[in-house]
Amino acid sequence: MLNFKKINEVAASLLEKAPGFAVSIFTDSEVLFQLGFGVTNTEEQGIDITPVTLFRIGSVSKTLTATLIMKLVEQGLLDLDCPVKEYIPEFRLSYPRAEDTITLRMLLSHTAGLPDGGDLFGSSESDALEKYVREEISKLPFVAPPNTMYSYSNHSINLAAYTAEKAAGKRFAQLMNDEIFTPLEMSRTMYDPLKAMTYPLALQHEKSDDGSFKVEHSFPENAACHGSFFCISNAADMTKFGQMYLSNGKHNGKEVLSQESFQEIFKMQANRYTIPESSIGLCWIKDFDKGINYWWHSGGIGTYRSFIVLFPEHNIGIFTAANNNAGWEIVEEVINQFGSKNDENKFEHKTDWKKVRFAYGNYLSVKSGLLSIPFNKDPSIFHNGRKLLVQSLKDDHIVGVDDNGEVVVSIGLINHPDYLMVNGSPSKKIMEPLTKLNSDILSTYFGDYQQGEMVYTFFLDGDNPFFFDGDDKLPCTYLFENKFFCPGYGLLEFEEDVLKIQNAWAFEKQK
Repeated sequence: MLNFKKINEVAASLLEKAPGFAVSIFTDSEVLFQLGFGVTNTEEQGIDITPVTLFRIGSVSKTLTATLIMKLVEQGLLDLDCPVKEYIPEFRLSYPRAEDTITLRMLLSHTAGLPDGGDLFGSSESDALEKYVREEISKLPFVAPPNTMYSYSNHSINLAAYTAEKAAGKRFAQLMNDEIFTPLEMSRTMYDPLKAMTYPLALQHEKSDDGSFKVEHSFPENAACHGSFFCISNAADMTKFGQMYLSNGKHNGKEVLSQESFQEIFKMQANRYTIPESSIGLCWIKDFDKGINYWWHSGGIGTYRSFIVLFPEHNIGIFTAANNNAGWEIVEEVINQFGSKNDENKFEHKTDWKKVRFAYGNYLSVKSGLLSIPFNKDPSIFHNGRKLLVQSLKDDHIVGVDDNGEVVVSIGLINHPDYLMVNGSPSKKIMEPLTKLNSDILSTYFGDYQQGEMVYTFFLDGDNPFFFDGDDKLPCTYLFENKFFCPGYGLLEFEEDVLKIQNAWAFEKQK
């Protein structure tokens, strides 16, 4: 049994990290723990958060979108392994013949090769998704060839959402309401921000230097990205969604999703080559940690954070939503209560040095930065300039560890001449020299960068560059040319008064 007294203590302590959040822990048929903590906002109109308070749930939305796709597969309107071009004949992509190759299975498992991205602010018109697929997705550069490796992508899920629109002849939001929200009685789950504002709604907050929370008076909206990270929901409704999964597709005894669909959703589609070990199904991530398996997804949009986690072997599910960066601590507490503290990753597998040396060279990833594998007998690698010792987990999975034996970088040797998986994201071999810029040029990169209400600051403190996101001051490592690595944000690139984060989100320098 779970120790709910301890879980409540952990939850209460999170008010130091967020002004408010909601938590639900449930089985397939019972709610075990469902509470709100703190307030919707810290100004005069703020009210106490309850399990029905609404939040943006970010990329947890993807699990809802995958459920819709499988419903349409059951109805014969979609096929997971049919190229999406069959549903969108006019569709074109920048990678040669990719439109003839990419399927819904690849889109939902993040193996299509499309990059991450998606603007926080965009059109709210009903045809926004259609225009975005036609005008933006068609021009996107690929981060890897289709069906080669896992690469997390909001664009992939948005394209899947549009494929559903085309096949069913309804707008995405209406489809979700008809096929998922109404059958599950999720009456306060929606995509319309104007409707959401008629209910108790938690607002985003930034944390000030003195520890207080300040309301962010903006509410991200972009109808083109509804499928990937824009759903609005609450702990009560998402409990029903999680219980449907724990009940093998049933809600109140009625089948919402078939057993065949569950098998597809939770079938391993690609290895993420991470520590703890993890893989991807259809919009659900599977992790093995402390001796237990669990399926999960996180969500972040602006300062909103949410998590949905299922422990099928224990018949337990968790959902959290917060208006600042909090919630995973509760999941960690449950994992610690269920798991074995003695279950650690053991690197007893003999390293195949021929395979490691086959992958020698420099690799750049928008999420994990720069990896260098020297072609020599020294069992070491360099990650963002840091020398690490190589150890092996499996034939195709090595790690770089520091002097204390802690894993710093996890590498998948995928037998491709140009790519590796590094910390769960694609890393491409680069051939150009790693040119260093002089300090005069580098100094022009410092300043404030803005997109909508979001402002980031890049500055020098002593001899070291830092990145400030409104909450944390993060140390950055200079890589080469105009590129830096920032923990938690990945690759930072500066071009003509523009800061690009992960080559996906652009912020303009403020004069």
